[in-house]
Amino acid sequence: MNITIFNFFFSLSSNNFIAGSSMFLSYSLIYFLIIFAIFMPIFIRRDFIYGALTFFTVCSTWVSVYVIKHIFMVERPFLTLKLTPLFLETGFSFPSSHTAIMAALTVVMWKLNRKLGIVFAIFTLLVGVSRMVIGVHYPFDVLAGACFGVLLGLGILWFFKVTHQFAFLKKYI
Repeated sequence: MNITIFNFFFSLSSNNFIAGSSMFLSYSLIYFLIIFAIFMPIFIRRDFIYGALTFFTVCSTWVSVYVIKHIFMVERPFLTLKLTPLFLETGFSFPSSHTAIMAALTVVMWKLNRKLGIVFAIFTLLVGVSRMVIGVHYPFDVLAGACFGVLLGLGILWFFKVTHQFAFLKKYI
């Protein structure tokens, strides 16, 4: 089932518009969204604590996913299935770090502003699909990345609430 779904999405890469859009989503737009999520609370709401929280969310998600990838060591689909991806990605496949980071940011952005959370949720879905279209992730990698990102985002928000919104940082900022 995992390979069948992957083959469907990867077959979409033969369409130049879909292929180009997928590359843009995965390798350009995602970094803009991450930077926006970090600096938006600082510049628009003057909330340095929430800016630090989003930065911590991105960093902790990336490190956590990196560790998980090296525990499971799942090869990328283009290596296993002997395909030529749109972009030659290195490292392991499971879980998708792009999707996990976007999902964690979606949870944090949802807490900050529900409309912004919906926008981030849509982009999380699009980034996940684009990773399959490019040929660097299986559907299960994307699903696991999304679930892990949501759980990590909820955990970070819980920590944020428990520590009384990082009250110990307020005197330094």
